[in-house]
Amino acid sequence: MRGLLLTGLLMLSVASAASPRPTNLLFILTDNQPASILGAYGNPDVRTPNIDRLAQEGVLFTNAFAANGMCSPTRATLMTGLMPSQHGVHNWLDDTMLKDWPQDWSAIAEFRTLPLTLANRGYHTAMIGKWHLGQPWKPAVGYQHWVTFTDGHTIDFWDNTVIENGETYALKDTHTVDFFADKAVEFLEANGEKPFYLQLNLNGPYLNPPSNFGPARNRHYQSYLQDDFPSFPRVAFNSNVAHQLVEPETPEFLVKKHLEAIAMHNDHETMANVASQNTVVDDAVGKVLATLEANGLAENTLVVFSSDQGNFYGHHGLWQHTVVTSPPNLYDQAMNVPLIMRHKGKVVAEQTNTNLIGQYDLPVTILDYLDIDVGLEDSPGRSFAPQLQGENTSWENEVFYEQEETRGIRTPRFAYWQRVSNTGESELYDLRVDPEQHHNVIDQARYEGEIKQLQQRLDTFFEQYSDPKYDLWQGGIAKGSVIRVDMFRKLYGPDWSPRTELLEPFVE
Repeated sequence: MRGLLLTGLLMLSVASAASPRPTNLLFILTDNQPASILGAYGNPDVRTPNIDRLAQEGVLFTNAFAANGMCSPTRATLMTGLMPSQHGVHNWLDDTMLKDWPQDWSAIAEFRTLPLTLANRGYHTAMIGKWHLGQPWKPAVGYQHWVTFTDGHTIDFWDNTVIENGETYALKDTHTVDFFADKAVEFLEANGEKPFYLQLNLNGPYLNPPSNFGPARNRHYQSYLQDDFPSFPRVAFNSNVAHQLVEPETPEFLVKKHLEAIAMHNDHETMANVASQNTVVDDAVGKVLATLEANGLAENTLVVFSSDQGNFYGHHGLWQHTVVTSPPNLYDQAMNVPLIMRHKGKVVAEQTNTNLIGQYDLPVTILDYLDIDVGLEDSPGRSFAPQLQGENTSWENEVFYEQEETRGIRTPRFAYWQRVSNTGESELYDLRVDPEQHHNVIDQARYEGEIKQLQQRLDTFFEQYSDPKYDLWQGGIAKGSVIRVDMFRKLYGPDWSPRTELLEPFVE
């Protein structure tokens, strides 16, 4: 009997060795957090010790770029691996329109997504935090565990209504970043034996009004009030934005945002607010990472830390997003996002990777790293999973991005932007001599050859990776909302309008 028991245990051990538990995925996504505001990326003013330590324990990517300058499009890209001109989300989804959209509407339900792919392969999937990709009331696109709030974006860090697996209740006197971190801890501690994918979408630091204007209520604000913040530019307010305030065609929504930006600009209390919200986010990251350690999960969990897109905090005289200028801009300050990946014992620690990485590359890479042999259909994404082990792999060192009437290509030397006809002029920045992108050299004859080549690469990419239905450069539509509806109606006729419809969901 004892011999049979030992044989059974040996067979079980062999089976376990042959079929190891799949790697867990913890994907921490912050809101409007530029790489430049983190200590790991050289910021001397903002205290982010937990994120800095995560970077030391894994790979720090210095040239990761968002696909768009707004949160809903970038979140759609991170779920699908598709560009906005493929998935159709080109701008933020306006919360005031939720009541007019189908009750079950998800902006990306018709596509294969990262959570659905993992759920179909035995992962326990959870989305905790900001969603902003459609209706928030029940789990979407493959998620099983669901905690979010009823607003798409942050209006107040302290007074919200949250939805937890179908139950809706008021959240008072708790910072939502702390709340979402606590819910992530609960999920990790209760997960059990199944591999998990936790998408933790922290709704901070945010950096936009009203929550980030003037004095803050959080625990770190007072400790920042005496700081000088030399990393926050003190420059004149942006002239493009100032001129819009007197132009009759400027949408009322944008006028309000421009006036808010004027109030924030060069305001010391706002700087302390912004810095403190980043440290609140860092606390949350530290809490969740500590839970991995305490529960023996760190060695079997790939941790991905990134942001949906960056944000201006004084650079170029701007606050808020890329859409505040007319036409929209694609400055590095707003497009360069943090990206850190750690898997203890598997990913080579203390790496700095300078390759140009697009957000569309990330979901493809995650699936490859997790040994899930399935493609994200029509994605331009390229896997950089081998680079996590320190391998030198061939890499086309360029990324593409778009913000409605502005499209761009970023290479190690150049940032080139093109505009739809009659909406603005092209721009070129030579990053070798002008890394801060202050001088547009598009009209300098010595760059004619480079401009022609960059234009060709840009055209080729979008010809291949655009769906005519959602290609705004060819009269296509946008899902949900855009800010400058009248501009597109001038281009494509009075009947042009964003469209929000229920489409057949993707089924694997």
